[in-house]
Amino acid sequence: MDEEHARLRVGKSEPTESRAGSNLENANFAALDLETTGLDIKGDEIISIAIIPMTGFQIHFGRSFYSLIKPIKFYDRSIKIHGICPGDLKQAPTFVELCERILGMLMDRIIVGFNVIFDIAFLKEHFKKIVTHHRKLDFKYVDIKEIEVWILQRTGRPATYSLNFLDLIENYQIERGSMHNALSDAYIAARIFQKQLNILSELKIGPHDLSRIGTMRGIF
Repeated sequence: MDEEHARLRVGKSEPTESRAGSNLENANFAALDLETTGLDIKGDEIISIAIIPMTGFQIHFGRSFYSLIKPIKFYDRSIKIHGICPGDLKQAPTFVELCERILGMLMDRIIVGFNVIFDIAFLKEHFKKIVTHHRKLDFKYVDIKEIEVWILQRTGRPATYSLNFLDLIENYQIERGSMHNALSDAYIAARIFQKQLNILSELKIGPHDLSRIGTMRGIF
């Protein structure tokens, strides 16, 4: 974790950038990122999770949540992606042990992330396996890639759905940190989203419009 991450770990929040007035400043968000044993939503499992609350233009890093999660099965092939080894997970809590905290941090918030519908699909599948959470979970979300495509189209610049996470990091000049670490990636996504919010606020975009332009279009 870089120096800025270390500074924020002690509870200091990301400085607020200048912005036009907008009721976006009262909306509740949560940046989310997962690491998993693979890409199969039905067969693979979550092995780490990070959630960073936000209120409007403020990142509440001091209230963030990060945990490794002990899976039922582990596939060595995923180590080369996230660097998490079976030994790291031996003492980790299970998803069942964490489910109430995860749900409490996400409900009544708009979830934010990159290709975040993938993370949400994994969460829903895990919650479906818990009897006490058999009800349908209706997570609201916005995707920073979809927002970026809309901003580019609105400002008359070339827009493409091939935008990747590194493109957004470069476009907004964000420090990269540790890629494929759930906490680092969630924090980067939160910072990108904050910069996008400033642009959207100047364009007089409200929470309802944000939900419309930030919803992914059939990638998963």
